[in-house]
Amino acid sequence: MITFAFEPRAEDVFWSPEWRPVNPDRPEHPELTGADFSMSCFLADVRLGVHGVDLSLRTPGLPVADFALMLEYARTELETRSDIAVETSVTQHVFSLSRGSDAVTLTTNYAPGAAELTWAELWQLTDRAKAEAFRLITTAHPELRDNAWLRETVGAPPTA
Repeated sequence: MITFAFEPRAEDVFWSPEWRPVNPDRPEHPELTGADFSMSCFLADVRLGVHGVDLSLRTPGLPVADFALMLEYARTELETRSDIAVETSVTQHVFSLSRGSDAVTLTTNYAPGAAELTWAELWQLTDRAKAEAFRLITTAHPELRDNAWLRETVGAPPTA
């Protein structure tokens, strides 16, 4: 069984309904960009368990969009490669994935042990992470449904 959830960080002001989703450091272009979503906004802890292996990640700040897109990149690359290591942009946590004939092996640089999941489970986990990131962000700030970058990358429907 695979368990997954983002747990928004209470101290992250971006989750607050009082926060206005604009970047005050760029008055000429206040709309949030991909860099904002991937590097500094909407921080969360990750609760992840893969068939009994705990790969949960509690950090001072991991943007939900960054984690979801990291998984999507790894999945896409594994279609043509047998292994890949990917890293979260802000916290530098590494996920190493190796694709065998029947399973994908997942290890990290922060948790002991290795987890095995099927290719289909990796697809489901990736799609779930993207959907949950989009849902959490747009629930906190419904107006961000209109943000083109967020909608077209994180909010994009599954590709298969």
